[in-house]
Amino acid sequence: MRSLFRKYYYSVLRPDEFDKFTDSLSDKKNELIISGLMKSLWEARMKDDEITHSANPELWSRIKEAVLLDKQEAIHRKMKFYVWGLRIAAVLVIILLFGNIFFMQKSEQNKLTTELQTITTPYGAKTSFTLPDSSVVWLNSGSTFSYPLNFDKTRAVTLVGEAYFKVEKSNMPFVVSTGYGDVEVKGTSFNVKAYTDDNAFETTLEEGAVVFKASGTTSGVTLNPGEQMVKAGNGFVTKNVETKYFTSWKDGLLFFNREPFPSFITKLERWYNIKIEYTDPALDELWYTGTLEMESVSEVMEMISKAAPVTYSFNAKTRVFSIKPEENN
Repeated sequence: MRSLFRKYYYSVLRPDEFDKFTDSLSDKKNELIISGLMKSLWEARMKDDEITHSANPELWSRIKEAVLLDKQEAIHRKMKFYVWGLRIAAVLVIILLFGNIFFMQKSEQNKLTTELQTITTPYGAKTSFTLPDSSVVWLNSGSTFSYPLNFDKTRAVTLVGEAYFKVEKSNMPFVVSTGYGDVEVKGTSFNVKAYTDDNAFETTLEEGAVVFKASGTTSGVTLNPGEQMVKAGNGFVTKNVETKYFTSWKDGLLFFNREPFPSFITKLERWYNIKIEYTDPALDELWYTGTLEMESVSEVMEMISKAAPVTYSFNAKTRVFSIKPEENN
């Protein structure tokens, strides 16, 4: 084929060779071969300054035109492929981009949903803060509170200690989990006390409605405003209360109404971050009624000694207050 094409190119084919060449030229299977031969001869001719096309200018013109057309068709085919390639690549880029954005958002959302923020208040301190849903929490002394940085299907939080909640209304339930059970609300104001060191639990409702479900149970008890759920022995009981005695601590006040002496002392220890000891079991029978606001711990101890037949002392080394019954002379 190459020899025939060169003879044809230089117009030196014999009649029998010309018939053979035209048959090969009309066969579509030879298109790529002929195209390659034309291209190579053209490039060689362009490089060879001594070869001129004056011998057969018409043939030269046809070959030149054929080579140029072949190049243009090849470029056109490449451009078509390139354009489609760009379109496909653009679609893939868009899919990958939005896919990455979606998965990044989902990943970030899952991360925020599972990542917990924990706030702890030591004895003698209190704090308040706002949750991601705009609900407000007041955290009492010696308490720990955990919540996710982003609520998902349920506004689930965990409490060890005491907290007052003002929950924003929402169709998404707000659940306070404690070691004694769960308090579920949708929008209300209530107090939860769930210290583990004194095995005491109580939830007091000011506004709205809450449902308390004890640990290990499937049914809950609904509270109305002014009601309180209290741990009693191995169970829980509901009673009516004056809520200020259980919620005023968030406003810097402590109200006591016939408060048993043991729980009164425990509240003072958390409120002032002190240690108070007494050994006489007879003091367990005492109770205290009154209000504490801005008093110092020394003033409180003086008030106790005047309100009950007791005396107190303070050990500066151990920083412990000791209370004992007043001795009769």
